[in-house]
Amino acid sequence: MTFLPIADRELRVAARHRSTYYIRAVTALIALLVGGFILIMELLSRSLGVSSGLAAGKMLFYALSWYLFLICMLAGVFLASDCLSVERREGTLGFLFLTDLKGYDIVLGKLLAVSLNAFYGLLAVFPILGLSLALGGITGGEFARMCLALTNALWFSITAALWVSARSELSHRAMIQTLLLLVLLAVIVPAFAARFSNLGWVSLVCSVSPYEPFYHAQAANYPQGAGNFWSSLAMSNLAGWGFLGLASWGLPRFLEAGAAGQKPNTWRGLLAGDLSLGRKQRRRGLLEINPVLWLLDDSRGLRWMIWGLCIVGSGLQFAFVGAMGAVVAPYGAWPFYFLLKVLFAIQACRFFGEARRAGTLELLCTTPIADKTIYAGLWLSLRRLFLWPVVILMSVEVLCLLLSLSQSQTGMKGNAVMITLSIIYGVPWQLATSIADFFALGWFGLWLSLAGKKPESAAGLTILFVLVLPFVARCVPTLLIDAVFIAVCASRLSPDFRKLVPGSDRAGR
Repeated sequence: MTFLPIADRELRVAARHRSTYYIRAVTALIALLVGGFILIMELLSRSLGVSSGLAAGKMLFYALSWYLFLICMLAGVFLASDCLSVERREGTLGFLFLTDLKGYDIVLGKLLAVSLNAFYGLLAVFPILGLSLALGGITGGEFARMCLALTNALWFSITAALWVSARSELSHRAMIQTLLLLVLLAVIVPAFAARFSNLGWVSLVCSVSPYEPFYHAQAANYPQGAGNFWSSLAMSNLAGWGFLGLASWGLPRFLEAGAAGQKPNTWRGLLAGDLSLGRKQRRRGLLEINPVLWLLDDSRGLRWMIWGLCIVGSGLQFAFVGAMGAVVAPYGAWPFYFLLKVLFAIQACRFFGEARRAGTLELLCTTPIADKTIYAGLWLSLRRLFLWPVVILMSVEVLCLLLSLSQSQTGMKGNAVMITLSIIYGVPWQLATSIADFFALGWFGLWLSLAGKKPESAAGLTILFVLVLPFVARCVPTLLIDAVFIAVCASRLSPDFRKLVPGSDRAGR
C-alpha cells in the first residue's frame, strides 16, 4: 500500500483545485493593500504631528506581524477544528478504520488538506513583509526570525485544532474548545509568566506558548533573550508534534468510546450542570418559551466561558485605573470584545448549520412554526447568553474611564491630547462599533449558515467578513459596514426562509 495514502490523495486533489493557485495571489494582494494603507496612515499621522515615532519600515513590519500572528492563531479554529469531527458525525470515520489505515494516516492527510492553502497564503505574504527591509528600521535577522515564528504559530494552531477535533463530535463545541485552548496557551500563559517571572518553572511552561518565539523575534527583545527565542521555538514546535501524536493515537480510541455510548466524566457533567439539575429539567422550561430555544438548549458550558471572559476583562480594566487608564482602556478591553464576538458568531451559525448537516432543516420546514418564531428563538438564545456579560463589560470600561479621569488630574496635563482622543473617540467609538458588530454578526451568520453552500464554514466566513476585513479597511467606517450587513441580511431573511433552504422545493413536492 502507498505510504500515507490519504496524504497522497489530498495533495493530488489540491493540485487540481484552482483555489490552491489563486489564493496565494489574493492573499498577497490583500497584504499589499493592508501594507499600503498602513503606510498612508503613518504619513498622514506624521503630517498631523501625532506619529508613533517609529520608522516607516518598522511600523509596517510590526503592524503586519501582529495581524499575521492573529490570523495564524485563528486558522486552526476555522480550518481544522471540524475536519475530523465532521467525519465522525457523517459516520465515514469508522469505514476508514475498516481498512489498513492507521490513525496517523488520517490525521496527516487532514493536516495537509487544511493547512496547504494556509501555508501557501502565509508564504505569499512574506515578500510584502520583507518590504519593510527596504524602508529601513528592520534587520534581516529580525525578518527571518519573524517568518519562523509566524510559521510556527500556524503549525501550532492547526495541530492543536486537530487534537481537539479528534476528541469532539459537534462542530460548535470543537471550535469553542479550540479557541479556548489557543487563548490559554497564547494569551493567558504568557501573561501569567510575565506576572510571576521570578519562578523558574513558569518560564519552562511559558516556552510552550507560540507567543514566546513571536515576542522574542522582535529586535527590541532578541538581544536579551536570544536563547529564549530558540528554546521557545523548539518547545512550541515540539508541542505541535505532541498534539499531532495525541490526535493520531487517540482518534480510534475516541471513536470506540463514542460508539460505545460512554457518558461524560463527573467533572464534565458538573460543569455542564447535568449533575445538579439534569438536562431534561433544565430544558423543560425552554419549550414553553420558544421551541427553537428548546432545540438549542441553554448551553451552560458556553455560558461559563462567556462569564469567565467578562470577569477577567473587568478585572484587568480595574487594574489599569490610574493616570494612563483612559489611554489604555480601549486597548485593554478589545481582546475580550473580540473573543466574545467570535463566540457570538459561532453560536449564531450553529442552529442552521447543524440542521442542514443533519438533514433536519427540511423536517422543520414541514412544521407549522412561523418564521418569526424561529428567528425570535435564535435571537433569544443569543440574548440569554451574551447580553448581560457584554453590558457588564461595557459598563466596567466606562466606569474605569471615569475613575481614571478623576484620579489623574496631573497625568492629564502631560497626555492631554491622548486622553482627549480616548474620551471623544476611543471608548465611545469602541462601544458603538461593538454593539453594531454583534448585530451584524448575528444577521450575517444566520443568513450565511442558512443559504451558504458550505454551512461548516459559515462561522469562519462570518468572522472574516464582519470582523477581520473591516478591521483592515479602516478607511471605511465600521458602523457603515455593519449597517450594510444588517440591512441586507435582515431583508433576505425576512421572507419565507424555506425558500432559502437548498433542496426545499424538492422536499415540498
